[in-house]
Parts: sequence; structure tokens; C-alpha cells
Amino acid sequence: LNELALDYTFIPPLVPFRENQQAYIASCIKPLFQNRTGKNILITGSHGIGKTLAVRHILKELENQTEEILSLYINCWKKNSGYKVLVELCALLEIKFIQNLTTEQIAKKVSSALNKKPVVLCLDEIDKLENNDILYTLSEDIFKKALLIITNEPNFLSKLDTRIKSRLAMDILEFKPYSQSEMEEILKQRIEYAFPPKVFPLEHLNEIAAISFQAKDVRSGIYL
Repeated sequence: LNELALDYTFIPPLVPFRENQQAYIASCIKPLFQNRTGKNILITGSHGIGKTLAVRHILKELENQTEEILSLYINCWKKNSGYKVLVELCALLEIKFIQNLTTEQIAKKVSSALNKKPVVLCLDEIDKLENNDILYTLSEDIFKKALLIITNEPNFLSKLDTRIKSRLAMDILEFKPYSQSEMEEILKQRIEYAFPPKVFPLEHLNEIAAISFQAKDVRSGIYL
């Protein structure tokens, strides 16, 4: 029915077992609807437990709900320096003619564009950045915002410069691992999105869920 449903980047209509976390993230974004600044959140937890999926689902809903708030997502594994993050923001914001500009000049263009509307900016895999100076720039120069910072690194906050921590004033949202029964339900849902009825042999689902639970990564189950 839909082979994309078996891709890691697929965003399902509902994200099961992450409703409480999504409600909390939504509450941190809510002030932006009143044209006030939102809360910044550090989202932590091990890999393959739905952190990115939950956030991207909210960003997608936000895009569908309003054009008055920008929603932007950057993976810092792929864009692993402040300069690359800024260039990616230029691409997302359709800012052109930046080839001969310095990093500082690009940062000014980006902040000018981002200050035209409230913005929700997600920086995923933040621990892959070469340094965290970009966080200071974003916290200092962007006025009405909610920064959603995702990391697998439990001690990430303790490694931040105290000035950046002070500027960000982040709440911490921890994602707990899925139980085996939750993983099984998630995989069953993906099967329903991906295949016509009675195509995938459900008698194997429990075994796949057990392997996925042992790996502590629901993505391994999706792959299987």
C-alpha cells in the first residue's frame, strides 16, 4: 500500500505512546500563537524511541494549522557546524546570494528573516555539532521562538558553556524507552500503513517486537 511507511523518516497520522510528551511540547509552543516567546526544550533519551518522530509530527501539524508561525527542522549530524546550520536555514527561508558573505553576515540575514514571525526551530542530533556557538547566536538574536533541541547524549547540558545555558533557560523533556508491548503495537500500526490486509504474517510480529525490544530501538523492528 505504502512502502514509505517502512522508512525511518515516515511521519504517521498518529504517534502512539508519545501523547504526553507531544502535549508538553505543544504547551511550550503555545505562547507563540499569542505572539509571545515560547519555551526552549532539551529533548533527551536513547536512539530509536520516537524523539524525532514526535517533534516532526508536531512541526507538520503546526505547518498545516497556521502560516503565522515558522516551523524549521535541521539535522546536525548532516549540518555539523554553525556555518552549515546557517546555510541550511538560508535554504529553508529562501535567502539567496550568500556565497560571498561571512558567517556573521549570514547570521544577520537569518536572524532578520526569523524575526519577521514567531518560529519553532528544531535542532536534532545537537551533540554532533563541532561547537555550540550557534546556540548562543540563536538564543541572543531570535526574539519570539521555541527551540527544540534533541540529543541522545544524557550529559549534553552539563557540557554547554554557562552563558549559553543561561541564555537558553531550557526545560528538559526525557523520553523513556518503549516497552515490548508498545513496540509491538507500533510495528503492527506500520504494517497496517504499509501492506494490504493479510499480506504480512502477523504470527512473526511478536518475534520481531522481541528483537526490537532487545535492541532498544523500534527502527530495527521497522527494518525487519
